[in-house]
Amino acid sequence: MVPRISKKTTALEAALEIMEKDGVSAVTYDSLAQATGMSKSGLIYHFPTRHDLLVDCHRYCAARWEEELVDIAGAPASALDLRQRQRALVISMGKNDPVIELLMSIHSQQHPDYSAPWDEVDSRWMPDPGAESDGDEDFARIAITVLSTGLWVHDHITSRNLSAHNRELLTRRILDYIDSGGASPLI
Repeated sequence: MVPRISKKTTALEAALEIMEKDGVSAVTYDSLAQATGMSKSGLIYHFPTRHDLLVDCHRYCAARWEEELVDIAGAPASALDLRQRQRALVISMGKNDPVIELLMSIHSQQHPDYSAPWDEVDSRWMPDPGAESDGDEDFARIAITVLSTGLWVHDHITSRNLSAHNRELLTRRILDYIDSGGASPLI
């Protein structure tokens, strides 16, 4: 038997579809009611304010990303070493995700309530890029994160997209570097 999707989850997914198509400002109780067939009072039950709705959209997306990382790595971040976490990040971020993922990431910077769920996932899975680098190992950790992020956003910020072949080569090179403990050249 297929588990039933909650009305809240249905509303969150509809809100993300609206955002992807028409932007964050297009998400209103009216547009969401129309998209889901739910009443405005039903939506207000789940999301007392629009801010609450947007926070829950960020929680939903951040949780979905962490589930993907756990699936890739085979365990939660707390059960993995740095290399295993980095590998999961590179594999996850090495693909070309739908633009809504990038839009949510950018939108999260507009309010601490929006960024909090993402910060929690980031703190479990990646080194802090704001921490001062203390030698080559620390620098390599940060470089891997920045390169992975670059792979993730590249095709959304330029019309000159990476070919599937080049994306695979870049991803493989970063993974080889991680697997070799830094002995394999990164570039």
